[in-house]
Amino acid sequence: MRKTVLFCMSVICGLFWGCYDGETECFDTREYLIINVLSATNIDSAIININGSQKCYLNEIRLYVKREDEKFFYDDGINKKVADIEHCDSAEKCLSWQSAGCILGHSDKIDVNANYVSVLLFDGLQEKNINIDKPLSGKKIINIIPASDTAEWFGYKENPIRPFFDVFDSPAASNRAGCYDGYCVATLPIVKEEYCYDK
Repeated sequence: MRKTVLFCMSVICGLFWGCYDGETECFDTREYLIINVLSATNIDSAIININGSQKCYLNEIRLYVKREDEKFFYDDGINKKVADIEHCDSAEKCLSWQSAGCILGHSDKIDVNANYVSVLLFDGLQEKNINIDKPLSGKKIINIIPASDTAEWFGYKENPIRPFFDVFDSPAASNRAGCYDGYCVATLPIVKEEYCYDK
């Protein structure tokens, strides 16, 4: 029986490695943009347009929470296990950030030099159109934050979100790229030179 199991496992492994040739395809990160919308209040969904063309529809909103006495914000599902947060009784006892974002790559025809970004943000029945009239080059992480939340966000010297997401890096070290329609834009460089994928 044991030999049969070992033989079957060997065949399965052989088939797997036989199909995977180990080849990857790499793309210059200058052809990429990572765009996040962050809010300390509420986001329902958002549509991201680049150069007038819709690229992302964001309807999966991540919630990061922490108790007042904690240092970091954790993904809501993880925090329920880590910090035993089942319910937030009040904003004073439980603080939160909401985030939605997408990665746009070479197939999305990101311009290496100039991209005009606009966001249509939905919050309940309200719509907010954010037009960033400053062109943004590729190889950037773009975080879009309500102006009312920027003092808190830019006050973090290290990434406040756990598990660690390098798209937030050090908010205090972000490059401020202006405010538009009540929202402010902060950029960080994509550190990697290339993104590689299995062919």
